[in-house]
Amino acid sequence: MTDVQGPDGMEAMPCAAEAIKAGYLYKADGSYNMTKTASVTDVVLGVAAASSIDDNGDAKTLTAGQVMNFYRPGCGKKVKVAMITGITLRRGDRIYTAQTAEEDGCAKNSSANSAVCIGTYYGPDNHLTESDGELADVALDTPVGGT
Repeated sequence: MTDVQGPDGMEAMPCAAEAIKAGYLYKADGSYNMTKTASVTDVVLGVAAASSIDDNGDAKTLTAGQVMNFYRPGCGKKVKVAMITGITLRRGDRIYTAQTAEEDGCAKNSSANSAVCIGTYYGPDNHLTESDGELADVALDTPVGGT
């Protein structure tokens, strides 16, 4: 993969045949198309900058190879990242890929089982997430494959 390109660390990247959700974590599949992370040790290559939606505002499944924008790890940009439910976030927490059994594409504040670090939480202190996919403020200050 290339270094961070484009404005604000954003890069247009080809996607797998699935709906893209803003704030979710994505990795490369076997064809180098972006797909949601599914394992605690997946190497995050981007955080979706926008969702794929149709003219009615519903989730739209892309055709494999269609391009969407992603924020690259290590770009330093402060973005919204999808979290798992039921975790308490404290300002300054390191943020990692969620566990394999948890919601695909989400993150959390635990490094258990060699989780991959993507950045630092900077939102309200002691914030309790209420649902999978809830968006939280994260600075992407850790390069690809960070610990």
